[in-house]
Amino acid sequence: MDNVLRKVQLTELESLKVIDDFCQKNDISYSLYAGTLIGAARHQGFIPWDDDLDICMSRDNYNKFIKLWEQNPPDGYILQNKENAPLFPSSFTKIRKDHTTFLHDEIDRGRFHTGIFVDVFPIDRVPKNTFSRMLFYWRYMQYHLLTREYIPPESGFMIRTIARILLKLNKPENRQQKRQILLQQITKYNDDVQLDRVGAEVIWSMKINLPPDLMDEYTYLQFEDREFMCFKQWDEYLRRIYGDYMQFPPKEERNWTHHPIIIDFEHNLEEITDDTEGTVRFQNQ
Repeated sequence: MDNVLRKVQLTELESLKVIDDFCQKNDISYSLYAGTLIGAARHQGFIPWDDDLDICMSRDNYNKFIKLWEQNPPDGYILQNKENAPLFPSSFTKIRKDHTTFLHDEIDRGRFHTGIFVDVFPIDRVPKNTFSRMLFYWRYMQYHLLTREYIPPESGFMIRTIARILLKLNKPENRQQKRQILLQQITKYNDDVQLDRVGAEVIWSMKINLPPDLMDEYTYLQFEDREFMCFKQWDEYLRRIYGDYMQFPPKEERNWTHHPIIIDFEHNLEEITDDTEGTVRFQNQ
């Protein structure tokens, strides 16, 4: 399946170029993020076994990106988040390539567009006060769980317990309003330039935080056949989150990030039949 993985990566790279052109045109700063940034630093491209592509933006750039993209979307691409796809289970945004499929969770079938994607994450600021910071993380966790609206089977006991209570206390018809209240509370610190920043890492650990000026300056790193924008402090970011990011993981951990069920490079999921040519189906997922 190495050739399929590489074709997924190249499709994502094509999408990233469209996003980069859009951001340059509209004066929107972004950075390669997470494993994609490791890939740029260590491989000058994708981590060989990585099947997704991540970028991030400060919350103000993130909001601007969404607003302008929805006003004038590039041909062949779909911006997807909880606001325009109510059954979408993520608290960030995806840019999907239309007429492709990357189905990696059977529960997603028929709920929203499942094209090959680039993940776009917002970065927010966190308060310094210990109690306020704990409250921030608690609100963020609630926001994340109310966005998912279901409990992933691989979740730990504590997360499953909290999720069950939250979903029981917040009826489906009230969850959108609750999410908006939580989002206002989460983002209210963003005007204070002295505060640390945090992104998707908030889900992993309350101890993780990023420099206040992380998103003040940018540079470019080679990623495959083009240079893309990233934090000027990209090395410090990677070391804070991953430690020695230049060290390869054990061989047994070098696997696809997701576990795809169906991949197709020319058809949306609803267009695929048993006779569709070119569709890749994965067994035992």
